[in-house]
Formats: sequence, structure tokens, C-alpha cells
Amino acid sequence: MVERSRTQTGSDGQDRIAYQTRRLQQLLRRTGDAALQATGLTLAQYTVMRVIAELPDASSAEIARQCSVSRQSLQDLIRILRDHGFVRVAEQPVSGRSLPIRITPEGRKVLRKADRAISRIEDRMVSGIPAKDVDRTIALLGRCAANLEAL
Repeated sequence: MVERSRTQTGSDGQDRIAYQTRRLQQLLRRTGDAALQATGLTLAQYTVMRVIAELPDASSAEIARQCSVSRQSLQDLIRILRDHGFVRVAEQPVSGRSLPIRITPEGRKVLRKADRAISRIEDRMVSGIPAKDVDRTIALLGRCAANLEAL
């Protein structure tokens, strides 16, 4: 177990990693949803589209894992994206039982616009933080996630 100094374990909980992570997640969701409003996407829908774009042959289970949502929630998100014409689900599996999910040309246009909106939010979020510290934070958060995934 990692020992934290007494100044890192105050009684109000605001100095806890879990508290600050949850606070950041809530703020990112609120500002992300607002920034994406013009695209017709929510942050959750954007995240699904981003994963599909990066992992075009991923199974639904893998996409759900990457997005940290249940398979049922993913199916709801995919249905909405499909209804908007942003993604297409193949009718036949390429291999195995998994039906490939692909971004449509219209979805790619929306995703580019959404990427720009999210980049502005991320730029604002790290404003005033040196690039090396941003890179280190990304690496540390990735390590924290990997540690919890291993539980």
C-alpha cells in the first residue's frame, strides 16, 4: 500500500484521488456535452464513435470495455448513432459472430467536428500546465486505470 503524507489525507475528502477524478469526470461530461451540442452528439456517443474509428474491427464487447459502458448501454448508444446515420452495423459477420460496426461518411464528418470541439475543451482543461506535466498526467492516469483493471 502506498503511504500518503498527513497533508494528503484531510478530513473533507477533497484531497482524495477518487474525489478529484470524479469531480473532473463530471465537469468533463457537462462541458463536453455542451461543446458537442452543435454536432448532435453527447460525450458518451462521441466516445463510442471515437473508439469505433480507432478500432474498426472491434467486437461490441471490446467497444463496451473501451468506453466503460455495459453491453446493453452500448447497444442503446449504437442504436441512436445508427438512427442518425452516423454508424452502420453489418448484416453479416466477417468472422465469428461479431457484426462489424463502421462509421458512415456522414459520421466521419460529424466526428471531425466533434474532435475539434473536444480538443478545445481539453486545451482549456490543461491551460497553464506545462506539456511535460500533461504528458506525465496522461501516463499516470493510464497506469491508475491499468492497476484497477487488474483487480
